[in-house]
Order: sequence, then structure tokens, then C-alpha cells
Amino acid sequence: MPGPARSVKIPVAWQKILKPLAAQAETLNLPAYVVGGCVRDWILGFKTSDLDLVTEGDPAPLARFCAGRIKAEAQAFGRFGTLRVLGKNLRVDCAMSRRESYPTPACLPQAVSAAPLQEDLFRRDFTINAMALRLSSGSSAELIDPYGGWDDLRARVLRALHPAGFRDDPTRVFRAARFSCRFGLRLASDLTQNTKEALDKGYAALLSRHRLMQELLCVLDEKDPACAIHRLRRWGYLQLINPSLNWPKKCSLQGPEQRLGAMALALGTVEGGKFIRSLPLPHEFALQIIETLEIARLRASPRMELPTLTVRLLSQAFPKLAKFALKPLMINGEDLKALNLAPGKDYRRILDAAAKAQWSGKISSRSQAMNWLRRHVVKG
Repeated sequence: MPGPARSVKIPVAWQKILKPLAAQAETLNLPAYVVGGCVRDWILGFKTSDLDLVTEGDPAPLARFCAGRIKAEAQAFGRFGTLRVLGKNLRVDCAMSRRESYPTPACLPQAVSAAPLQEDLFRRDFTINAMALRLSSGSSAELIDPYGGWDDLRARVLRALHPAGFRDDPTRVFRAARFSCRFGLRLASDLTQNTKEALDKGYAALLSRHRLMQELLCVLDEKDPACAIHRLRRWGYLQLINPSLNWPKKCSLQGPEQRLGAMALALGTVEGGKFIRSLPLPHEFALQIIETLEIARLRASPRMELPTLTVRLLSQAFPKLAKFALKPLMINGEDLKALNLAPGKDYRRILDAAAKAQWSGKISSRSQAMNWLRRHVVKG
């Protein structure tokens, strides 16, 4: 049952955009609504840089008008006719209100068709994300809350909209971990049961590596991902990605890419490499993590300057590293030639040994490196 009439204050920055959009929607005779996460965040008093608009009709005219207002372009995005407008430090997505069906567990939604707003809200994941505001020219707008999201938000409860939600889309479990940790929510009892059932019945195991990776990256993009990672491991969902995957101890790295690399390093060279290769990551990024794992295995200073990502990952993994461990090796083949050592297999052996010495702190300057080299060549 819908709750009592409530209004939500629209942040001043968004009023400047929404007021002309509301007037244009009225001119077009197009019912239009702000929906989802931004409504939730405004109720909680959080700032947002993203806005989701739903229209009961073709969203294209409103999207084009929005693009003109913020001097941007409306570009098609995703599979369902969504139009995305990217401005300076903001994003507006415009989509038609729709219904969806899931003919088999864990499949992507099928049979999409136009539907009233209430049905569009019901296809979403949790009650706190199934609220809407009708576009308004004022500083606040009346809340549309057919499923009790306001009350759940105030009670700090995360509740699924319907029992089949995790059968249809088990990635919602990853979102449950994120939202419950981010907002300090407890799980409704039926939601806890739904997460277990989706795992026990094998629905979650049907998720592709690509979808699992995308959800993991979203978790790692949270301000504090450790809570969600630990929760997903306790629920058995993190093991779908890798049986040994966990949050690294004392990880202070920022951003999903760095944190993903840190998790790979925590698995060790072999298992970390398997983990990275199992994910459909961009080739250059995956290769960089693999090379970082190899440096960690060798424990030897590099021949060339390392990328920033590699330096940060290794500094995190080895907090007591020698000062110059990650700097390029301070000697090279020309130094060996200067000592009249004939080119050959000894070059690599000596340089590899020097790289390990520099990693361990036995070499910390050019003069030390040359002294080490002279002693080593004499011994050789």
C-alpha cells in the first residue's frame, strides 16, 4: 500500500536542470519522473552527479532538450533505448518506462515493452531504489513510493521487491552487499533467505565471467569495499569469482583497478595470474597486473621505469621494501663491458643477481652498484 503523501527536496544544483526539463515535459505532454538511486540519495541528504529519468513515452525529445540545455549530446546507451547525456561533472540517463521478463534464471531481461511507472519501479532490485519523483518546477517534488521504500530507508532495512528477484538476476546479491554496507542497512529476513536460495539452487553459478567482473568492480569502487567483500565471502558469492579471493589486509589503495590488482597479488603469483586471466579485462591492464605479479615473484628490481599502477601495487604488497627496490636497476650491460667482461650468458646472470641485491637494499646508489659489480665480476 502506498504510504502518506511525502515530498522530497531537490538539491539546488539539480533544480536548475530539472525546472526547464519539467516545463518541456509538460509541453510535450510527456509524464516524466526522476527515479532510483538519486531519489534515495536525496532523501538521505547525499549529493549526486547522476540522474535517472523515466518517461511514459518516447524519451528522445526530452533527452535532446536536456542535451541542448547543458551543451552536450544525447547518445544511445545500453540495450533498452536509454539515451545518455554527459555534461561537465554530471550524467543524465533518459529511458522509457518499461516491463521486463526473465524466461530463465540469471539471463539478461527479455520481452521488454512499454509499461506504466509503477510496473517500471517493480522491475528494480530493492524497495529503497524503487521510488520516483514527478518532474517538478519547484524546489521539492511529491514522492511516488508504491513499495514502501521510504519506510525501509528510515528503518535501515534492505528489502527485495519480490521473491524471484535473485533468481531472475543473482547480481542483485552483489548490490545487496554494496548497499547494506554503504548505508548501514540490515537485511530483511526474506532477503537473507533469497540470497541463500539463489546460491543453493545454482542460479548464481549461471552468471557469466563478464557480469561477475562488472559487479566485483562496482564493489571495489565503493568508498570502503572491505565490508561488502567480507559479506559476499560469508554468503558464498565471492567464491564464484575465485575460491580463495578475499580483501587484502591493510589495503589503502583507491579505485577499482588498483584494488583488483591488490586482490590478485594477495592470491600469490600463480593463483593471482589465473584469477586475472579468468576475467575479461582490457588486455593492457591485465598484462600490467600479470607483469606486476612476476616482479613480486622474482623479488628483483626492474630494468626500466615501472608504471605508476605497478609501483603502487608492489608498495602495498611489500610495505617494508628498500628505498630503491622499485627503481630501475642502477647498472647495465655497458657497465659490464667497461669491466672487460665479454658479452654472453654471464651478463644476464650478473644483472639478475644485481636486481635482487637492489631489491633487498644491498644496492642503494650508483657507487654501491659499481662496487657490488666489481666484486661480483672478480668472484665470477
